[in-house]
Amino acid sequence: MSEAEDRGSEQENGRGGKANGTLLVVDGHSLAFRAFFGLPVDNFTTNAGQPTNAVWGFATMLVQVIEDEKPDHIAVAFDMSGGTFRNKMLPQYKGTRDAAPEDLLTQLPIIQRLLTALGVKYVEMKGYEGDDIIGTMAKMGEDAGYRTLVLSGDRDAFQLIDDDVTVLYPGRHFKDLKHMTPESVFEKYHVTPQQYPDLAAMRGETADNIPGVPGVGDGFAAKWINQYGSLEGVLEHADELPGKKGQSLRDNIDQVRLNRKVNAVLRDLDLGVQMKDLVLGNPDLAAVDKIFAELEFGVRTKNKILKAFNGGVIPKFGAEVASESNNEPEIASVNVESIQSADDFHHWVDEHIVSGFGPVDGSNGGDAAGGPGPDELVEQLIVEGKTGPELVDQNAQCHEDVGHSWALHASGSSKPGASKLETVTVLAGDQAAMIEASLLGKTKGSDADDSSSVARELQMLIDRYHGSMVVFGYKEQLHMLATVGIRMASPLFDVKLAGYLVHPDFHAENIEKAASHFLNLDFSEQPKNVQGELDFDGAGETESSEKHDKSVLCGRQVATLAALAAYLAPLIDQRQQFGLLRSIELPVSRVLSGIEDAGARVDIERLTGLLNQFSAEADQAQNIAFEAAGHQVNLQSPKQLQQVLFDEMGLKPSKRTKNGSYTTNAATLQSLYVKYANNQQASDFLGALLQHRETNKLKQIVQTLLDSVNRHDMRIHTTFEQTVAATGRLSSVDPNLQNIPNRNATGREIRSAFVAGPGYQSLLSCDYSQVELRIMADLSGDETLIEAFKSGTDFHKYVASLVYGLPIDQISADQRSHVKAMSYGLAYGLSTYGLSQQLKISPAEADVLKDKYFATFGKVHDYLESLVATAKQKGYTETLFGRRRYFRDLKSTNRVRREAAERGALNAPIQGTAADIMKIAMIRTDHALRQAGLNSRVILQIHDELVLEIAPGESESAGELVRDAMEHAVDLAVPLSVSIGEGANWQDAAH
Repeated sequence: MSEAEDRGSEQENGRGGKANGTLLVVDGHSLAFRAFFGLPVDNFTTNAGQPTNAVWGFATMLVQVIEDEKPDHIAVAFDMSGGTFRNKMLPQYKGTRDAAPEDLLTQLPIIQRLLTALGVKYVEMKGYEGDDIIGTMAKMGEDAGYRTLVLSGDRDAFQLIDDDVTVLYPGRHFKDLKHMTPESVFEKYHVTPQQYPDLAAMRGETADNIPGVPGVGDGFAAKWINQYGSLEGVLEHADELPGKKGQSLRDNIDQVRLNRKVNAVLRDLDLGVQMKDLVLGNPDLAAVDKIFAELEFGVRTKNKILKAFNGGVIPKFGAEVASESNNEPEIASVNVESIQSADDFHHWVDEHIVSGFGPVDGSNGGDAAGGPGPDELVEQLIVEGKTGPELVDQNAQCHEDVGHSWALHASGSSKPGASKLETVTVLAGDQAAMIEASLLGKTKGSDADDSSSVARELQMLIDRYHGSMVVFGYKEQLHMLATVGIRMASPLFDVKLAGYLVHPDFHAENIEKAASHFLNLDFSEQPKNVQGELDFDGAGETESSEKHDKSVLCGRQVATLAALAAYLAPLIDQRQQFGLLRSIELPVSRVLSGIEDAGARVDIERLTGLLNQFSAEADQAQNIAFEAAGHQVNLQSPKQLQQVLFDEMGLKPSKRTKNGSYTTNAATLQSLYVKYANNQQASDFLGALLQHRETNKLKQIVQTLLDSVNRHDMRIHTTFEQTVAATGRLSSVDPNLQNIPNRNATGREIRSAFVAGPGYQSLLSCDYSQVELRIMADLSGDETLIEAFKSGTDFHKYVASLVYGLPIDQISADQRSHVKAMSYGLAYGLSTYGLSQQLKISPAEADVLKDKYFATFGKVHDYLESLVATAKQKGYTETLFGRRRYFRDLKSTNRVRREAAERGALNAPIQGTAADIMKIAMIRTDHALRQAGLNSRVILQIHDELVLEIAPGESESAGELVRDAMEHAVDLAVPLSVSIGEGANWQDAAH
């Protein structure tokens, strides 16, 4: 008898009480259906065409439950084709259900094979449903003294619940497994589990085509059952039930009695199994290995599943077991070969990929050979709704996989709307090859057959091994590869994104800068790996051939890329940020590439009109300023402005700049304008000067927009920088669309020039409402602030009424604005002085307001205090999703630098979490639109706002999908709220 069987026998015999162990009984069809419809078939298909999404989803969801619940016995129940005894009682039973998709039916036998290989007993019985098998097994578990868990999405299982049987019922997301106990059933339905089938008999079950009593739902059914004790009691007193509902019941008594017989789960079948047959932890490694090879799942997937089904231990067998060494992988040498023909490339692939340098079978590349790579993880996160700490838990020892990966680097221009590919260089093992764009069919004079052949083979390699690839800037790679028709799913590792997560205050524009920063390499010299010298096969020699020079450069870049990956991967592991990289940053890169490619359509005539308007207004303001000053002045010259204001007009300056002169910044000019409102000359000059600056700024913005319009499609293709803002926020450059003013009517007019392009009917603006404050409420756990959001009244007025101790209807506009500024100021780490400047009150008054605020929201104060204290201890802050920001100056002896670091530490977790939430919302939105088959698309992401271009007839459906995607990006104590507006242009879509 094996150790596992011996353990099972011992537990079966009992050791007193109900502490023998835990039995997990799984509704196999329910879990398989959820997996199939939750994950896209296109992303889970073997090279032979066999869909695997249901198999992969089934296994990974089951692993999640095993890891969470830690059962020691497990069984899976399946339905069998053909009718059951219930169809004889009710012929239309389940008659309205659509036939299962063929792609799912082909996977059910594979799931059963995999379960057998994993040592899991599955049971099916002709003429009976899986529910009856589940009921019988649950009874077996109870009788043997086990805590029994039933994993099922079928509410009929609720009748099995008692003190020793709990139903794990999936919510909207699988991760939201509700532990349905007698108490939770009563709380939801107001009946006991034993009474639940009585309730269901009256209500009916649409999914099973069981008709209920018309007009009678859960509420009335529960009321009657509680009044009369059971269904039989209700039917005995049916004549006493008043109104239409009573009559409806009387008209359907026979149907209700039949329903009650149909929905009763049997618990006494002879299944031919014993508890010792259900012991978890005895997989057949050879059989598992064979199935995974057929499914083309990778090592990480196999190890994760085997670990769960093997008592938490990964079996040691073959070369596929992840290395236990923590040493960084070494790149011995790189021989640069410039591919000049299709034959050259085919030969290189055969020699260096197929012959073993590359991860052909996925054994060295994680899930490269068809398993759940980053794309699939995104799908899983969306389907299962994993957020926050659960996302962080998605980490794996990525540096081991990176050590066996191969690198790909496309060079050229990644400018959205004008991208260009020059070369693609790949590195497998210690061998590199450069392919010029001409060989991929986009350069005149190339041989069409050769180029298409090379392109096809490169596409094939990327499709098969993307999960084993290292790249630098996934988004940029997408743009360049797309110019030759090559697509690329998410890679294993992005050095640019990883470097950003490790050092968020450093922005590596290219491989050379990253190498200099992280590896202390001067790219003009021979680069060195952490482990040793890189041999570039003569790269140090002077060569006259330009082609050879290019080859050497490309080889050097891709080799340095591999060395960077080897350096950064262990750091990502240490910080537990692999989940953040794979499940947020990489997927959002792909979404951003689509947004950048799409661009935003603009009305050239409208922009030109605004340019003329702002130019005229700036000229007018300049003339007024000249007249007030009595002579012409260069309004852009601080020196000349100082002379006019302080020497000629005699105004009193406020403060000096570092070089000793007096400041003339916007805040100073505004302050002087208010202070000297009664001085006609000064007031006219300052008013005109402020107006000139504002309109001149708007004119420059409009001119930049006009200069940025792509004349081929009349759209602006901005670049969204993902690795610039240390908080995790996205930034927009070339042109910067985030600097378009939105706080004044004149500035907002610029937004009216952004319109729906041909084939689209409108723009949809979707904006988070008070997202930072909601995050602050959640992270602080302040019940008063949480209640303020849930009050349903004007949030800022409600908060002001608490702070000032006044009824809401007595709160003045100033009081509301002051408290609003305080709330946002705390979320942004605003100092007391900064608050006083913003509200135009004294620092002392700002301190009083702050004290009142913290007296009302004590946990907010404690939370903010803890942020700084924790950051001083750790040296960094962390968002809900594991994004870190480091603050070296928290212990600085320089007060200014130390206080700035403290404000940053207050700001980073809230702002960083908001950034992560927006990125998740973008991923979910893109996924939802594609899954629904809509043509509407996201074209801009500005601050907390998404702007969509809406296709004809899709306004309502797209709006609902986006709202759901954004509002359910993460579960907070305060639900996220999204405001949506639609219009012919961006301004009209404002809300």
